[in-house]
Amino acid sequence: MDKLLLILSTTRRSNKCIKEAIDVASKGNIPLIILFVIDEEIPQKILEKMREDGWIGGKPTESLFNAVLEEYSVQGREKVAEIEEMAKSRGLEFKSIIRKGTFIEEALAVAEAENVSLILVTRRKRLSMSRFLFGSAVAEIQERVTCEVRVIDE
Repeated sequence: MDKLLLILSTTRRSNKCIKEAIDVASKGNIPLIILFVIDEEIPQKILEKMREDGWIGGKPTESLFNAVLEEYSVQGREKVAEIEEMAKSRGLEFKSIIRKGTFIEEALAVAEAENVSLILVTRRKRLSMSRFLFGSAVAEIQERVTCEVRVIDE
């Protein structure tokens, strides 16, 4: 049975990608798996940058890290609830998954566990040099899965 995986995260929640996923699932009458990854690398990078720029002194406490992570968790649950309402209004079969971890690893784990046939994911706008130097999470997902991956550019 075909399944569509919509991958969202702390920094990837394009309304264009969400609409496309709902439309594709509706037209194909296929179940929609909504994955929201609360990327644990993001708060760490934010706190490191704040420390480097002098906004906070010393090493940030774990409670500050957890507070940022919790805010992202709240935002993730709200976004997933919004998409669930859209899916319900279209009569779609759906399943929601919220995971904490790294974007790539969580996306790959769910894609494999759910045996999806199509993945929709947003590619953030970045400079070509940035992609060259630091790589692309979307490109890595495309390389490591056997199903089709549709990339929706912001």
